[in-house]
Amino acid sequence: MPDSACDSPTVVPEALASWLSSALSDPGPFDLVPLTGGNSNETLILTGRDRRWIMRRPPAAAIAPSAHNMEREHQILVALAGTEVPAPGPAAVCSDPAVAGGPFLVMEAVDGHAITDRVPADYPDEPGTVAAIGVAAIDALAALHAAPWAEIGLEGFGRHEGFLDRQVGRWSSQLERYRHRPLPYFDEIAGWLEAHRPATFAPGIMHGDFHLDNVLLTPGPQIAPAAIIDWEMATIGDPLLDLGLFLAFWGSDRPEQPAMPHVQAVSRLPGTCSREHLAARYAARSERSIDDLPWYMTLAFWKLASIVEGAYAQYVDGRLDTPYAARLEHDVPRLLREAAGFAGLDRG
Repeated sequence: MPDSACDSPTVVPEALASWLSSALSDPGPFDLVPLTGGNSNETLILTGRDRRWIMRRPPAAAIAPSAHNMEREHQILVALAGTEVPAPGPAAVCSDPAVAGGPFLVMEAVDGHAITDRVPADYPDEPGTVAAIGVAAIDALAALHAAPWAEIGLEGFGRHEGFLDRQVGRWSSQLERYRHRPLPYFDEIAGWLEAHRPATFAPGIMHGDFHLDNVLLTPGPQIAPAAIIDWEMATIGDPLLDLGLFLAFWGSDRPEQPAMPHVQAVSRLPGTCSREHLAARYAARSERSIDDLPWYMTLAFWKLASIVEGAYAQYVDGRLDTPYAARLEHDVPRLLREAAGFAGLDRG
């Protein structure tokens, strides 16, 4: 199971229990226990009479409501079922707010480690373990990006035409909705991205938020991908943006004060493999070119800075009070400075 469960279960209302009994063919009773960790959709362990599932539902305060569409997340899980992409099996989805106060989906519970800052205790205590973690994650990503999206029912899942052309304008406009402080490098990077945008790309399934704790790895001692999770940002677009985000966070060659230092902190432990090694493995397995990788790494961190600045704006306004949101005071500028470094714009 990803993350860790909170101590006390939440009450399952009668209307929800009745719906679950019918949709899951389980008479109940049902327990719901929130999982800790994560800053997107709320995730809970759902336990019935004989088995467990995962329930996902939008957070109470969503920065971008369109990014929490339960039907879309369910649709892609249905499409990926039976492919070589490791993903939880879909169980049910509900859009009727009368059932539980809002939309939600139910999926298979997959045992695995969501890794951030430490190596799981059941993994081998040896130098090659961290490298094996990186390889397992990159193999899962390559499998996703090699999936035949048009053949598995995802033809209309996203607007891939002009996808890269829209990126700078879209995320610049989103930032302007809540921009409240100077952000060095943001506009300069935007100009660089437009000037150096790749001319073409091969469309594919894009996870939209692929980093190490969004891919469950198998319990030890084996290290292999068990399931990619948290699909709410998925679309059909340029998959290399996923690779850019993953590799931007990966590796020991980070500033002394990196952005979001807990994300993929294991990749900076002794024995890790390089970005170059993982990029080459990805290219071989996905059959995609990585010639423009620095551009995608730049876009990934610049885009992430634009998105999470919204959470910091909510923190400043008093609408969101979490340690994660507070840390964004420094993490957003650090994301932009690292993005500038990938683009060769960092002035030191």
